[in-house]
Amino acid sequence: VVVVQNASVLELKKALKRHVQLRQARRGGAQHLSWKYIWRTYHLTFNGEKLADDGKKLREYGIRNRDEVSFIKKLRK
Repeated sequence: VVVVQNASVLELKKALKRHVQLRQARRGGAQHLSWKYIWRTYHLTFNGEKLADDGKKLREYGIRNRDEVSFIKKLRK
């Protein structure tokens, strides 16, 4: 997924959403995913740190070109 150099976490989430929707459309997969459910159930993480603040810049988390972020399931309270 490509985002601008000074993108925020929210912009990364929007780019991930666009990427997955385009990929699903090309492959003929599920037409609708509940992103509300996904963001409620999973955290985006980078090097074990949760990307919790949507307004924070990716640079502040230390994310640079070709770095990987991953989804981890939130623990129930």
